[in-house]
Amino acid sequence: MQYLSDEYSDTIVALSTPPGRSAIGVIRMSGPETLSIVRQAFRPHGHAPLAERRGVYGHVIDPETNLTLDDGLLIFFKGPKSYTGEDMAELSLHGSPVVLNKVMRILIALGARLATRGEFTRRAFLNGKLDLLQAEAVIDLIDAQSEAAAREARLRLDSSPAPRMQELSDAIKHVLAAVEAHLDFDEDDELGHPDFMAEVRDLLARMETIRRDSQEGVLLREGIRICITGKPNVGKSTLFNALLRKDRAIVTPIPGTTRDPLEDRIILKGHLFALWDTAGIREPQGVIEDEGIKRTIEAIERSDLVVVVLDATSGLDALDKEVLSRCESRRMVIAANKIDLVQGKARLESLAVNSACPTAWISAKTGQGIETLEQMLAHEAERMTQGGNADDEKIVLSSRCLHLLDAAMAPLRRLLEIGQQERNPKLDIV
Repeated sequence: MQYLSDEYSDTIVALSTPPGRSAIGVIRMSGPETLSIVRQAFRPHGHAPLAERRGVYGHVIDPETNLTLDDGLLIFFKGPKSYTGEDMAELSLHGSPVVLNKVMRILIALGARLATRGEFTRRAFLNGKLDLLQAEAVIDLIDAQSEAAAREARLRLDSSPAPRMQELSDAIKHVLAAVEAHLDFDEDDELGHPDFMAEVRDLLARMETIRRDSQEGVLLREGIRICITGKPNVGKSTLFNALLRKDRAIVTPIPGTTRDPLEDRIILKGHLFALWDTAGIREPQGVIEDEGIKRTIEAIERSDLVVVVLDATSGLDALDKEVLSRCESRRMVIAANKIDLVQGKARLESLAVNSACPTAWISAKTGQGIETLEQMLAHEAERMTQGGNADDEKIVLSSRCLHLLDAAMAPLRRLLEIGQQERNPKLDIV
């Protein structure tokens, strides 16, 4: 196997399981000296041969003293039929930090080098076992904080979009070639042809579909941003704590207690959410509260979903309507709070602000209706991410690739604008 750099021609080793005590600890090696090192440090039970891709029970020894350090299971993978494409070995031992650290030191003394972060996957990429998009999916799968994010990463790993992205790249190159020809030869009027502009529009439409699908992936990986807002003293912080199942925000009867937005994360029905508790919206009572309200408005604008908390004991007033007006451009759920204090149905009926907007009747203090609200939030997440379902026809990109896609779309949009404005466009500014 040929490597792109001599840097990757050595043998690496790493502890593949989290540090700390556990029932089992796994040590992984990859590189040309793997088999040689293993034979010096591992003695198969009953002198059994080291068969490829089969578990062999035996003892790990210290070659200097010939003392047994632990017993465990060794699996050897002959390259290129391994994760990295190189010779690899996985050693499963008892999860004692003392034993694992000692074995690691011995393997390093025998010629291995401690792997850097992500180096096994980097070698898999360099050796053609994974393409770059799949390599990025590996880290996203490892970092996934919800079932939906894990499914999305697994989809990218199983069905790499690289071949279809190459088709897109070829189409962009064709457009670029036409633009360069126009710049070099003024008599070339291909750009003014309706078919060419139709090709550009089709290309942008395909890229926009990828962008939309990839944005759903970002929501799954980074969490759906939920801003809890409303006027002061409607129970925003109490609701924040109730959803988190812990006392994260300070709760007092004093209006304006919350100033800076508080953020925490929860998982509901397999979806990751980033929750923001914000200052109540009203006419500010000072410079500090004024800044807090500005930050609330910024949080609303940056959110993917807004939970507007209303006081069910007082009905809908002018300040509530102002809050709702500020949120009307966002996806919204209403939480009518303090229903444990409501006498009769009249006030509840006055809170029916919008039949199209989901409304949960809750008591953040007692927990009544919280599960219903959680179901509503999960339902909105399903709608925003298409359920996080695997779809082989989708192209879902990493955050890095999404940024590059946006950069590629900008000049194409400009080209389309110029082509629509002028019959014989001058494209030296594109």
